[in-house]
Amino acid sequence: MNKKKSFMLAIVFELVIFFSIILFMKVESILFSIIIILIFTAVIILILRRAETINKIKTIYEIHNKEMLWFLLILILVLPFFFKSNIYIIHIITLALIYSIAALGLNFQTGSTGMVNFAQGALMGIGAYASALLVVNIGMNFWIGLAAGIIIAGFFGFILGIPTLKTKEYHLSLVTIAFAYVSYFLILNMQWTGGPDGIAGIPKPSIFGFSLAKSLTVLGFTIPGQIFYFYLVAIILIIAIIFAWRIHNSWLGLTWNAIRDDEIASRCYGIYLTPYKLLAFILGSMYAGAAGVLYAHFVGFISPDLLAFSGSLLLLSMVILGGMDNILGVLIGAILLIIIPEKFRAFHDFRLMFYGLILLLMLLFRPQGLFPKRARNYNLNKGVE
Repeated sequence: MNKKKSFMLAIVFELVIFFSIILFMKVESILFSIIIILIFTAVIILILRRAETINKIKTIYEIHNKEMLWFLLILILVLPFFFKSNIYIIHIITLALIYSIAALGLNFQTGSTGMVNFAQGALMGIGAYASALLVVNIGMNFWIGLAAGIIIAGFFGFILGIPTLKTKEYHLSLVTIAFAYVSYFLILNMQWTGGPDGIAGIPKPSIFGFSLAKSLTVLGFTIPGQIFYFYLVAIILIIAIIFAWRIHNSWLGLTWNAIRDDEIASRCYGIYLTPYKLLAFILGSMYAGAAGVLYAHFVGFISPDLLAFSGSLLLLSMVILGGMDNILGVLIGAILLIIIPEKFRAFHDFRLMFYGLILLLMLLFRPQGLFPKRARNYNLNKGVE
């Protein structure tokens, strides 16, 4: 297959997924939504049963990984114009982008380094509370709150990382679960955090005096404020993706992968594990903090429920569904797991069962995720960016 043809197939593949999501969002009937999901699932099953097709898809992805990622970003930027008359859908898509940032951070730990972290939702909540307290109670602006949320979440990620250095596998997971529950109950029972009532009245940010909460009329066309906030989140997501991409293709990304694959072999090659593991927790937590701040100022209200264990389970499901250590896969997994449950809000009480079922099925039948990551190239002659 020549490069031009494979590139066109990659573009067609993303366009099919893109317009399938648009169709799924526009359909209001639950029955038709289920039919779309069943058709999509059947197509995936048929593809997975054909080894030749899987190999072609892997080859296309390996050749055009970077181009597919950039094309996905372009599609995300034009997405609001398909739903300009439906603010609710723009709201859901914005939430999907916010959770994509947190999922990318979790991918540093679970995907790249092999450390399963069940506290990412709690760290997201810590970032949200840090910004909300500064902005609402002290009067700081959004940008200071964003910086504070990122830094404070990173600090707590460092605190969480210390006890996990001497633990592995399920022991490490238990430590992160304990951290998540301790954080939740502390926020729930402290008066200065608002207790169970949470914090309300969190304002939208302003850029050069223009509030992103306001609509803007240009040439008779009204642009709702939700679209402006969507683009703010999209820009921050693009920055997060570029940073994650650079890390993935750097010595740090290779070192994380070496630790994930074999810690003993990594030590034998002279890799000192402690700083690299801590860095994975710190950077991943900073991503969670940024997502938490964006969530708080988007919704305008936060409560201890943001730190609930279900949030961490949701983020872990995104990483596993899309493909661990695969940036493009994590983004697709995040978008799917925010959009699909919102279409079935009538079954909201069963969302934890839904996430757990996804984890179980993926680990049993597709542990590498829907979009498995190709093997890393450790060829030193080619170098690493």
